[in-house]
Amino acid sequence: MATVDNFFSSHPVLKSIELGYWAKESLSPESESKLYQAESIRISQYDRKLPPVLRNFQGKHATLDCYLCEASDLIEFVNRWKSGEAYQKLEYLKIRILREEFGIPLDETLNAIGAQHIDATRKPPTHTLPKLFIEYAFEPMTNPIISHSYVVRESDNRVASVLIEGKTLSFGVWDKTEEEFLSMVD
Repeated sequence: MATVDNFFSSHPVLKSIELGYWAKESLSPESESKLYQAESIRISQYDRKLPPVLRNFQGKHATLDCYLCEASDLIEFVNRWKSGEAYQKLEYLKIRILREEFGIPLDETLNAIGAQHIDATRKPPTHTLPKLFIEYAFEPMTNPIISHSYVVRESDNRVASVLIEGKTLSFGVWDKTEEEFLSMVD
């Protein structure tokens, strides 16, 4: 981690970062700060101690593969976004839990975040954005999020679609108020 720490410390904030690690030490606060400020991150995190990306991310797009992420971490993330306390610039987040025996409890999580629901007989809008970090040229857009569940940020009434499928939570923030968002529902 010392090499990674030196790299981040000696460079300005990067536009995108892809990082996978398993280590017993943490990055310095300065390096972690630069990591969290990147516009787009793709992190594979195998040790819960290192760094708390989900809690501190300040950019626009994040894809996280976590081994020890718990449903309570996801609930805390959504509730901090809803309150306006954090993630002001966030547009897209995908979290995949790697631990085989763990899935995200759908009903429990949706209830805990106060999700609202579009009637099942109606078609929700599809959330997708141009990727800020393009890993493959044939995948220039974020994965589509088509969900009947959504949450509303209290501070500005903006909406985020929430999709939970097995071990994956997808979260797409709309540049729309709840009223504008609901007018897009077929």
